[in-house]
Amino acid sequence: MVKYYLSHQGQQVGPWSYQEIVSQLEAKKADWTDYIYDEKSSGWVLLAEHDLMKAYFNKKEKPESHVLHPGNDKKWFILKSENKYGPFSYFELVKMLQEKSLSDSDYIWTAAMASWKRFPDCDEFKAEKIRELKNSNLPEVEKIFLQRRFARAKFGAAVLVHNSKTVWKGKSLELSSGGAGLIIENQSFEPGQTLFLHFKVGDKVPPFNAICSVVSKQYVSSNAKEVKYGVKFTNISRDVRHAIKAFTDHEA
Repeated sequence: MVKYYLSHQGQQVGPWSYQEIVSQLEAKKADWTDYIYDEKSSGWVLLAEHDLMKAYFNKKEKPESHVLHPGNDKKWFILKSENKYGPFSYFELVKMLQEKSLSDSDYIWTAAMASWKRFPDCDEFKAEKIRELKNSNLPEVEKIFLQRRFARAKFGAAVLVHNSKTVWKGKSLELSSGGAGLIIENQSFEPGQTLFLHFKVGDKVPPFNAICSVVSKQYVSSNAKEVKYGVKFTNISRDVRHAIKAFTDHEA
């Protein structure tokens, strides 16, 4: 029986069979925004996009009788890398944005819109609207804005990035024991892609290596060679994780 690993909240879990993954989803112990490791592509793929789970995801019953607030109404669709997913509720999309499972290059659509729009161009998902939702104190939104699992701190260090074939230069902006924010001189990386990192000495953290999965992508400017990426660590040593935690706990 083939079994798979998932990346859930910055931690690798499994291995699980297809049915065990379904059980984890039903028990709310796994999310559609988690990543699943695909041996065929040797990379991590968004669970909702993986061929194994697509049929179940598209057929999964989404009862409207449980809608308590318009934000729970499943009427939004996502266009990611030419593939369409949904429907999702507004609250689900906001949660995906908080988890950085969606990037500025992804598109969304609902029946009230004349055409597909990128997330940054849609008024409902602009920073001020999200801030207003966060401050609304609605019971329905409490779980959307969960406290970060890992403390973060500003962290400046040179980073070498490679995909087993080519090496690029980068620099870190922030760091946590679960991931990092990076500026990389390459525009071609996409969410779900696996990268190998070497962090040089910086800000009281010794140099270290990490395997990571890209979770977000943001263009600094239309003409810039550098792109801001959010990554989550899928493999770092225990000693490195403890060193990062000690640093971020002190700086946060």
